[in-house]
Amino acid sequence: MNFGFRLRGTTALATAALAASVALLAGCGTNAESAGGDEALTPRSGGSITVGIIPACGLDKAQTSGCNFANVEIVDNLTEQLPDTGEIVPWLAESWDVGDDGKSYTFQLKDGVTFSNGEKLDAAAVKLNFDNIIELGKQGRAFQSSAYLQGYRESVIVDPLTVKVEFDTAKAGFLQALSEKPLGIIAPETITTKTPEDRLAFGVIGSGPFVIDEVVPDQKIVVSRRDDYQWSSPKNAHSGPAYLDGVTFQILPEDLVRTGALLSGQIQVSTTIPSNDVDSIRGQGFDIVSRSSAGVVYTYYPNVKDPVLADESVRKALQLSLDRQEIHDTVFTEFQTVPSSILSTTHPNYTDLSDSLARDQDQARSILDAAGWAEGSDGIREKDGRKLSVAIQFSANGDKPIHELAQQQLRAVGIDFQLQQVTAAEALANRNSGQWQLQYGNLTRPDADVLVSAFDPTYSNYFKSSYDPELEGLLDAQASELDDTARGELADRIQEIIIDRGYAFPITEGSQTQAAPTTVHGLSFQAPWWPSFVDAWIEE
Repeated sequence: MNFGFRLRGTTALATAALAASVALLAGCGTNAESAGGDEALTPRSGGSITVGIIPACGLDKAQTSGCNFANVEIVDNLTEQLPDTGEIVPWLAESWDVGDDGKSYTFQLKDGVTFSNGEKLDAAAVKLNFDNIIELGKQGRAFQSSAYLQGYRESVIVDPLTVKVEFDTAKAGFLQALSEKPLGIIAPETITTKTPEDRLAFGVIGSGPFVIDEVVPDQKIVVSRRDDYQWSSPKNAHSGPAYLDGVTFQILPEDLVRTGALLSGQIQVSTTIPSNDVDSIRGQGFDIVSRSSAGVVYTYYPNVKDPVLADESVRKALQLSLDRQEIHDTVFTEFQTVPSSILSTTHPNYTDLSDSLARDQDQARSILDAAGWAEGSDGIREKDGRKLSVAIQFSANGDKPIHELAQQQLRAVGIDFQLQQVTAAEALANRNSGQWQLQYGNLTRPDADVLVSAFDPTYSNYFKSSYDPELEGLLDAQASELDDTARGELADRIQEIIIDRGYAFPITEGSQTQAAPTTVHGLSFQAPWWPSFVDAWIEE
């Protein structure tokens, strides 16, 4: 995903859309949680909106770590995490008890909840969901969601509305994990009748406020309101059904096209606002709302099994050679933050490691000199006949300016930083086969276990086998540590090791943004940062 990057190129559609930009909308405002004019207005039901989004990736959150745009409207969770405070509160589970040893959680489910196909939410449905995630994990299809269930033993049906979930070890972050969409509860029919591929391509059946009506691959996802919805998330501004009749998520990969469609009225909400368009969007009277992510920041992940990047001195030099402030000032906007750790500043376990991430090219050169990487006649360092060349594989056009600037910064210390633009499918295939050096990504979750998902070889997309026993032991220890203070100290040490040993090279703290005319009200975000439209409504 790309957030707030420079624009490259134009298209006929974008040019036409920008030429048709409407100037009759007036007024401009910004609010971190909602937008759309006078909050004293009474919300009204009815009407539909079209939302411009980047490619959707997949519609089953159990199998994909991104692409929440439509999924958050379809699937509910057992718990909810309030965006402002981080507090975990009941949702589909109206109460719970935690075993003294932290190895078991017993949930009392809310009575009367149904999936959109009429099936009831009960203990058997919850058990089926968790068992299915474990099976998907064994198939290599569910790295993030199965990491959330690390140590899962079984789910026991106590009675129709009571389920006990048992683990082999204490599970410190489980209640927070249950608020994440990868552990959202879907209808048994989805699990028993749909293949994993169909779930990704065409979506799942949930208990949420909207239902998927239509999916046109690579074009749009259409959802409509459930009129019988009565179990709203406690974070919503109102209870009961959504106000809107429906939402169309229009897939518009190009930044310029999304902005043009917004300004011309072809769409009512645009997400992932590019930096070059912020002033023009505000100047036309549109609101922009944003929320910073809470999780692992956007970072370069290294393939530590690669012959060059297996050398810790190279990784240390890379860390010291990057100028994050320059990248931010050149490429990003007010909606992004210069990273100062592997976790974002909005994360509850954030540790300030800004000193370790400060640019120091002299030290980088000294480290490479000591490791035997000598500067060649062309300025690029060499060792044992091998050039110090490192390639970043990426697919999003919007990310290219970041990599180009990093290329300049690394060249100054004798590192040849190559840009390899591939398709998303090629990047995934290369990652799975080990044919890569650096890839770019992030991971959102406001709990220390996000570090497990990102860096534990059992679950990580980037670290597939054991690479640092000390770090792996610490990741395992924090996941089962019930004392908050002790768990926080473990998370601090984990972050220090990741940065100091060069297991990640933070680039920016991400954020999600939405822009809309002032006649669209109630735009909001779910924790940790995904747009939600259950409270959205249109002013007459």
